Amino acid sequence: MRYYRIKTTTNILALIIMTIILGCGQTATQDKKSNTQVDSIKSIDTKKQLTKEKRQKQIEEKNRTDSLRLDMALKDAFKIAQAEFKKNEFTKQYEFQPDDSLYIINIEIVIGRIFNDQIKYFLLRRQVPWATYLNLYKINGNKTEKLIEREQDGMTYIRDTIFDVNGDGYKDFLVHWYPNSGCCRRDIYNVYLNQPEKGNFTQDYEFINPTFSAKEKIIRGVEYGHPGEVGLYKYKWNGLQVDTVEFIYPDVNNKGQFIKTKKAAYRPTEKEGVVLKAVPKEYQKIESYEWFANF
Repeated sequence: MRYYRIKTTTNILALIIMTIILGCGQTATQDKKSNTQVDSIKSIDTKKQLTKEKRQKQIEEKNRTDSLRLDMALKDAFKIAQAEFKKNEFTKQYEFQPDDSLYIINIEIVIGRIFNDQIKYFLLRRQVPWATYLNLYKINGNKTEKLIEREQDGMTYIRDTIFDVNGDGYKDFLVHWYPNSGCCRRDIYNVYLNQPEKGNFTQDYEFINPTFSAKEKIIRGVEYGHPGEVGLYKYKWNGLQVDTVEFIYPDVNNKGQFIKTKKAAYRPTEKEGVVLKAVPKEYQKIESYEWFANF
């Protein structure tokens, strides 16, 4: 009986020791597996970081190279233009392609009194697949003074043009462009007002879907938005300031009725403005009017 008890005690102790050993072994395996997973995650994160940094360096290098190529094109255009500064008028269009470039830079040079004043100007356009670069200079003998510098991103550039926008008798510089994305009509003009008495141009004013009336010193246009909700606007030049005159919106609660407000609004009601039974005739011939009326 005594022997049996000793044997039983020995067996229990052996079982406990085996359990502890197996438990330690399993814990060690789990710890090893957990450490392996952590190391693997760290490795993936490191690779992602390296890939991100590499990509960023590639982008920076590409931008640097493109900038150098555009600068080469600028210098080449200046070399050609300076030889023609004494002429009353000169135009030239050509293609420029650096030896290390896969794309062509289209260049256009315009020299003359293009704003119909006493100043001779040099207008330079450089077009690449991703942008249009515009530079306007005033010519003083064989030297130039930069007046306007503009980069128009993407394939948004439509044209640049020259006419009197604000009715002061001086021709202004306008850049016409259209964004690559958006739900609704968005014909945009950036206007640089000519100030020949100061020998420069103002910073640009931006208008969406505008129609300019220099005689009235008025800009009429259509806001950005969906037909049936979008409004008409009317601004007036006040020197170098643009004053808001009014907005006209469809009355969403009464078809064929309109609401005139002093401030831009969204779906205004009769309480927020003056009720109109028809759109004033002055708006009915502006560009993009069909976008407003088509609801």
